[in-house]
Order: sequence, then C-alpha cells, then structure tokens
Amino acid sequence: MTTKKWRPLWSYNTEKTESWLSKLSSQGNRLISVNRFTRMFTFEQSTAEDVQFQVVYDKSRKPLSKVILESNWEEVFSTGNWRFLKNDSKGTSIYPSREGLMKRNRVHFYVLAGLSLFCIMPFLMMFLLIWTILTDINSVEPSPYWWITVVYFMSVISVLVLTIFTAIKLQSFEQKHFNSAVDDNKAALGKTFTKWKVGWMYAPDLLEKWLSEMAAKGNHLNRVGKFGTNFIFEKGTPRHVSFVCDYQIKTTPSYADIHKSAGWQLKFTTPYSFTRYCLWSQEYTEGEEIPRFTYDSVEQNAQVRKVLLASTGVILYTIAIVVSYLWMSRSFEPEGGWNMFNTFIEWAIIISLLTPLMILIKTLKYALRMRATN
Repeated sequence: MTTKKWRPLWSYNTEKTESWLSKLSSQGNRLISVNRFTRMFTFEQSTAEDVQFQVVYDKSRKPLSKVILESNWEEVFSTGNWRFLKNDSKGTSIYPSREGLMKRNRVHFYVLAGLSLFCIMPFLMMFLLIWTILTDINSVEPSPYWWITVVYFMSVISVLVLTIFTAIKLQSFEQKHFNSAVDDNKAALGKTFTKWKVGWMYAPDLLEKWLSEMAAKGNHLNRVGKFGTNFIFEKGTPRHVSFVCDYQIKTTPSYADIHKSAGWQLKFTTPYSFTRYCLWSQEYTEGEEIPRFTYDSVEQNAQVRKVLLASTGVILYTIAIVVSYLWMSRSFEPEGGWNMFNTFIEWAIIISLLTPLMILIKTLKYALRMRATN
C-alpha cells in the first residue's frame, strides 16, 4: 500500500524535510519516490526504522565516497541531482557536504530576487496609477478585463512572498552550516551609545576610517543594527582595530569561514540581500602592519568597480521606473487634471530622485578618493 504526500517547498527547507522523513520512517513509511515537478513524495508501508535522513544535491552524480559509506550512510532514492540518504547509526559525526544544496538554493534565490527587483517598482507604480485613476470616479469604466489586473497583482505578491521565504531559509541554512553568522558581541559590559550612519555602503572607506578612529578613542563597535544604519558602541580602553567593508556580488559558501579562521570578526552582513555588504574587524598591536583583506591595488580597484556597478544599477533602475510612472500618469490624465492628492504624489516621486542623485555623488567621491590613494 502506497501513500502520497505533497510538500511544495521542501527543497528550500531541507532540514525540516529531513526530520519529517525520519518521523515517517519511524512510523513505517518507506520513501520510494519523489517527483521534482509535482513536489509529491511517495511512500509504501514497511517496517518502522529509527534513522536520520539527509538530502544531498550533487550535480556530479558520482558514487558516494568511501568515507560516507563507512559512516553508514545509505542512498534511499535519487532523482536528477537529488539524493536522499539515511543513516541508522546513533553517534554519526560525518555528514555529506551541503555545499551543492547551498549553491543550488542560492541560484534560485538570485532568480527570485531578480524577478522581485524587476516587479516591485512597476508594481508600486501601477498601484499608485490605478489609485489615482480610481480617485477620479468619472474616468472609471466597467471592464471585463479587470481580472487580468488582479492576476498580475496576485502573481507579483506570490513572487515577493516566495523570495522573502527563500531568503530567510537560505540565511538560516548558511549561518548554521557555513559559519556566516555575525559574531555575537551583544553582551555589553560597559556604557553604550549609538551613532547613525545612512548610506555608508556608498563610501566604505570613510566608514572604515571612522570606526578605526572610534576604537582608537576607546569607543568599540559592539554591534550594528539589523539594517546597518545604527552602530552601537561600548566605552573601553583605546585599541588599534582595522575595519574592512567588503562588497561581494557573489560569495562562495566558505567565504565567511575563511576570513574568520584568519582572525577577522564579522560585525555586520546585509540581511536577505541579492548582493552582500559585510563589515569585518581585526585588532592589531601598535607597530604591526594594519590588517587588510588585500594590499594589491588591482584587487582594490576591482572592489571599487563592484561598488560603482551596484550603485549605478540602483540609480538607473530607480530613474527608469520613476520616468515610466510619470509618463504613464500623464498619458491617463483626466481632462480636468489631477486633484491635489495626485499632484502631491507626483511631486513626491520626483523629489525621491534626490536619493539616487546623492548615491551617485557619494559613490563617485569614493572612487576618486580610492584612485588618489592607489
């Protein structure tokens, strides 16, 4: 006798799926197949087993290594690049690598984040446009095609929700298995105070200098707020501390572990981000060479180019969306013109262009400073 169970998001929450499979196995349900497209798991009634499962994503499709086999891991079922392994040992200390799964889910997140970035601003602009049209009740006519608009809005909302879900699960998975969690310094022992820095990622050199100067005065960075705008300091004795603000369009799973093993502390990392800004610190003694990620001017210039690329992308995207909205709103303008509220919305959107302009200025200044030092 077989049973089927549907788990639509199992591949983005594999640890929960593994626990679920172990529980079903202890109830006498043996896994016999998984449909990757319908997301359906098929089980047959069998002898109850007390085992632990691990889901592996491996593009190489090579046989299990000798070490894994000697650790009592056994393949239950495979489909495509997916492998479902089980182990009946109680004291297992060796586990298959999760790097393939990490890379696969990252790719999915990047695709979803790109779709969200592409959809969110047009979605908001269309919402404002529909709102402004609806406020002029005389310009609204019944239409049998309103369902298309509803389907569009529901599709965009679904993409946004799925992106947020995968981002949360991916961050949790990465922190647990790849040592990417921010180093815990929340237990402050002395007096603390907060300083605010907005837009520091567009001038990372100034942030690094400021934090080092604060440490030299005895004001030590304890932690950074969740969104990276507030910096909490603790009073103490002056120390020499080097700070590095590193921007990565894409990081390897071992990125955080490599730097932590070299003595760096992770003070902040961008939460749920398509790209990643990380703030690192390392203490040194007077007379020592100031620790840096790289002393090579070529690599430093490459870092500047990445920041410029990210900033330019944000600026061009924002300007394109704002201009598109203004063009559409004028195309649908009623004969009597917009009311005061709609006019206010238009001017607020126009004024919002000051933000990308400030980002551009800060980024260009940063590039010029780095060019002068190199």
